[in-house]
Amino acid sequence: MRTACLATTVLAGAGVVGLTAGAGSAQAAPGKQGWDGSKYWFKNARGEWRWTGHYSVYTKAVGGSGSSSSAGSSATTGGSSAAVAPSGSTGSTASTARPVAPEAAVRSAGPRQGWDGSRYWFKNARGEWRWTSHYDIYLDRTGRSGGGTPAQDQAPSSDRAESVIGYALAQLGKPYVWGGDGPSGYDCSGLVQQAFRRAGVELPRVADDQYAATTPITQDRLRRGDLLFWSDSGRASGIHHVGIYLGGGKFVEAPRPGKTVRVSVISSGFRPTHFGRP
Repeated sequence: MRTACLATTVLAGAGVVGLTAGAGSAQAAPGKQGWDGSKYWFKNARGEWRWTGHYSVYTKAVGGSGSSSSAGSSATTGGSSAAVAPSGSTGSTASTARPVAPEAAVRSAGPRQGWDGSRYWFKNARGEWRWTSHYDIYLDRTGRSGGGTPAQDQAPSSDRAESVIGYALAQLGKPYVWGGDGPSGYDCSGLVQQAFRRAGVELPRVADDQYAATTPITQDRLRRGDLLFWSDSGRASGIHHVGIYLGGGKFVEAPRPGKTVRVSVISSGFRPTHFGRP
């Protein structure tokens, strides 16, 4: 049992170094040094494979600043409670643990505010980089509290998207009307259909058909003018609501009876399940 345990992890001081080589190992060695998509791999002074979730430990292990053996004693697993920012600053305290950014991002000039494919980056009040996997926290630290540069999804969009958004925003304050196509009132899909029609794009009338007429995308690829959809079942066949994305976590919608066309914010309590680009 002692041998099997040592083949999986090695305790070194207060830290833990993942290892893979040898009989009874929990996972196979990668065969090459560097980032594998979830952790950094390197060999220690004895030529044994080790891994860490911390870029600073990895650079020391491969000759950045110190020996492999000294780095190994301070390495931690990818389950750390704090990540190291690509620029070398401390990680966010507002997020659950995630793997740090790939080597290509780490070697760049540093993080940029917004989504990097795995987390949201922002600067705190002291100008230090932090990250979070929670969009509502990111909005609170940037969009609603100021500071930083615009998020990537707020970059200038196409003339068609701006035409769609311009029409939809011009309807703010008009009442929700079931089956409404305007101009005095709208339901969710009626607002979307009419907004895109003004930009020369014909979409079906109901929300689930509108999703079927779009190119499905992931949330990290959202940009102004894309469509957000909600499904109670999580399946496309259960889509019952649609809104037009404005960027920065905001969207325009005709929400429900008794409400008016409005701008809303994506929240953890009402998060879209599908995303599409007409």
